Amino acid sequence: MKGRLAAKYYQSKLNYNTMYENLSEKRKQELDTLREWAVCAGDDYYFSMDQSDFEKSMKDCENEEFFKAYSHQRKIGMEEFANEISRQITSIHNSEELHYLLESYNYDDGNWTIMQCISHPCCDIHTARMVYWLLSPDYYYDSYTDLEHVPDSDINEGTPKVLKFIEEKALSKGFVHSLTSEYEDEEVPSSNEYTGRIPDSLFAGKD
Repeated sequence: MKGRLAAKYYQSKLNYNTMYENLSEKRKQELDTLREWAVCAGDDYYFSMDQSDFEKSMKDCENEEFFKAYSHQRKIGMEEFANEISRQITSIHNSEELHYLLESYNYDDGNWTIMQCISHPCCDIHTARMVYWLLSPDYYYDSYTDLEHVPDSDINEGTPKVLKFIEEKALSKGFVHSLTSEYEDEEVPSSNEYTGRIPDSLFAGKD
């Protein structure tokens, strides 16, 4: 499952030009930077590290965005940094931009950024479906029958809660429907083999 998620990060989309034609190159760069800083906001690995160890770990990375982000996190504090990034994501008022943030997200980088985006009121159902199936709900349903009985020992701790959140928001019709069908991710199946467990709206073409 990890390989499936990591492969998504490096996959090149042939239809990028039409999918994101409303986003300027400058705005894409801004969102790319925000995505990288958001990954850092959900990661406390470097926060309590001794300065000497931090500098050793970041040697020759001083010009990278993650170095700037982690340095800022260490300066202002974990909570304040997370709040700062959360405010930037909240300030987005465009479903296309949220989709862009998560479409190129490395899903092995944790769930913090994912939750910030899918809980956003502008999050589109196409984005929700993409995230949902890239997190492999079929693995959990096939292995544990439902999302409530996933053991704490499961390697992907926290992911079942994200999946459950998406299901509940989909059932309450909380996702907007503003993006066109070209934003439907190829990982999203069209036929529901989990009737009664996974909402129909989380399958392709169920708009």
